Amino acid sequence: MKLLIAVTSKSDAPNVASAMSKAGYPSTIVDSYGGFLKQENAVIFSGIDDTKVGEVMKIVKDNTSGGMVEVPPDASFGDFKLPKRVKKGKAVVFVSDVEQFVRL
Repeated sequence: MKLLIAVTSKSDAPNVASAMSKAGYPSTIVDSYGGFLKQENAVIFSGIDDTKVGEVMKIVKDNTSGGMVEVPPDASFGDFKLPKRVKKGKAVVFVSDVEQFVRL
């Protein structure tokens, strides 16, 4: 059993969760905020079978969007001058082993 944790844009999360549900992978969405771009995000949690990680990763990839976004004026990165726009990725996904999984 694996725990998949996908950090997506808040606007992409409902599409990802819906596609996962249709494919038989229930999930939970939690709103979050932060990161370099200081934007609203969502974190999607799902317990999945070890052999299904690739399938779920494809669902996340196919249902998220990236693109160019404005860098917040108060963003900083040490003494480096930041660009006004940067390319934002689609999602950040963590996969970890689950020692125990119980539905109550």
